[in-house]
Amino acid sequence: MENSNKIIPPHLNAEVYRTDATGTSTISYFDYIRLHPDGTMLVGSSELTGRYWNGAASIFQKNSADNKSHKTLRKDIYLTNGSADGCFTENSRKIFLGEDDGAVSIWSRIENDAWNLWNKDLSVAEHDGAVMSVDCLVPNKEYITAGADGNIKVWDTVDLICIRNYSAAHGKSVQSVSVRPYSETVFSSGSLDYYVSMWDDNIDSAALDLFKNDCGIRCLHWIDENHLIIGDEAGFISLIDVRKPGEATKLIEFPAAVHKIVVQPKCNRLSVCCDNKIVSVFGISEDLKLSLIYENRNLHSNFVRGMVWDSDDRNVLHTVGWDGNLKTHKLPH
Repeated sequence: MENSNKIIPPHLNAEVYRTDATGTSTISYFDYIRLHPDGTMLVGSSELTGRYWNGAASIFQKNSADNKSHKTLRKDIYLTNGSADGCFTENSRKIFLGEDDGAVSIWSRIENDAWNLWNKDLSVAEHDGAVMSVDCLVPNKEYITAGADGNIKVWDTVDLICIRNYSAAHGKSVQSVSVRPYSETVFSSGSLDYYVSMWDDNIDSAALDLFKNDCGIRCLHWIDENHLIIGDEAGFISLIDVRKPGEATKLIEFPAAVHKIVVQPKCNRLSVCCDNKIVSVFGISEDLKLSLIYENRNLHSNFVRGMVWDSDDRNVLHTVGWDGNLKTHKLPH
């Protein structure tokens, strides 16, 4: 057989991909929404299409645009990876973001800046997985992050230093953390390892394992100082009385995994979104039963991911989803 000295070029598909720029455009999949008391909104997004999985955050006044739909929000902060949760800190010009590479960062904007530019003040990467949930422990000072690495961390956001690390807090990804009402030390966590736990910032280990579910916990939220609402992968919403650990009462079942629960302060109502495009609002009775008072299946065309209650009108709920839209729901009086 005759030897060939011909040099064969690399696979043509690889060369086309290397030089092609058409696949770099991405779609914003909105993952969460936060509302500051002064009316400023924070919407975080991940861009899960195209060549790069980037992320972004948009910060704007809620009354500055159409109140029913925001199809394209101007991105104020560009990230090199997605962001699953974030929040405002000292004021509406300073935010705390969790990122998919395990980093947390502080961003700020100078008041009356003509360019309206956001600057990264500090950034630290200490989680070994995506930051899944963020909540405020001490306003303007201490914040909690839960990670896909199973760790929970408490941060001093003044200098962005981790002041307490609950290493291996759970055996799997920690999907949600929620601070107990009127407390600056106690919070709860829910994980895909089936456990709901309660923590005290003064103690290095879990103060109490409240409940072991029969499937992963996706979200949780306190109703009051003694009662906790949880949502799981099987689509159930359950009630836990922290004074009776080990017990949980199933309240309602959904056709998909429960993604997020948001309790409306002082109104005895909560909103729920699952792994579908349905938004549901329930009233909470005195005996802690749920009754459906609002449901919408049409405003979003993809999964609903984030919800926030309006600070001015108690009958208004804002939602964002993977369809790239921000929608406003007007509840019946």
